[in-house]
Amino acid sequence: MIVAVTCFWNRTTNNFHLPCGMIGMSLLDVATITGLPINSPDCTPDMQSQRQYNVIFNTPYSDFIAHNMGADGTEITDNEHVAFLFYWLNVVLFCSRSVHMSKLFLPLAALLHEGKTLNLANLLLGHIFEELGLLVCDLRDNKIINTGGPLWLLQLWLNAIFKNYMIKPAWGSTDKQHIEGFHLSDYKPNFPNAQSDEDKFWAVFSLFHSCRNFDNDQLNFTPFLRRNYGPAWLDRFLFPKTNEESELANRTWAHLLAVQVIPIGLP
Repeated sequence: MIVAVTCFWNRTTNNFHLPCGMIGMSLLDVATITGLPINSPDCTPDMQSQRQYNVIFNTPYSDFIAHNMGADGTEITDNEHVAFLFYWLNVVLFCSRSVHMSKLFLPLAALLHEGKTLNLANLLLGHIFEELGLLVCDLRDNKIINTGGPLWLLQLWLNAIFKNYMIKPAWGSTDKQHIEGFHLSDYKPNFPNAQSDEDKFWAVFSLFHSCRNFDNDQLNFTPFLRRNYGPAWLDRFLFPKTNEESELANRTWAHLLAVQVIPIGLP
């Protein structure tokens, strides 16, 4: 699915260009799927950790834990916690392409360890845009496609867009308190008459290529409009009930709608 829709990606606008117009993932989609806050402070160069941490990162993933983990039964040190967050950012959240730990995420790990609130939703979205741009270049140059980055988030978003072509979990609806990603991760593609990977590619490609109207019976371009899923705080912030929440809601809407430069990390 990802490779098929990448054929419609435009690096200039960071959107998929369909016959009906442009569509793309937004911060609202990221917040609904992951539960990450969208109005936290952006990561800027002036964000510096209070101290330096001793983390060995010039090792492969398989050796990183062994080099940074303390002895069993001992108290977890600050260095160990930073190393854990560093590993989580590299391997789980941003899924770095590198075979070694990317030091790009070390400042973020240190800031998270010190309790700083960061806009990880913005960073995730920026990395998806970056990865799709690289995929477009690989397709254009007829290179072997080597995917990386947080494309797991893009896949979950596509599962919501192509909901009519998914086998849905049998255990019923997810409680609104839970993030939507858990719900979408259980969806399985089900394209009629598509047996091989090539058939599935053309099925997805044809659905995007035939879109002449945003009000489409086959694809749902606003899967989270009714907010049937997603974190409860998101619904409260977007549609407040108190004056205090109204002020926060205004900042949230401004952050969602304002044109902004989305960062992909700290220098």
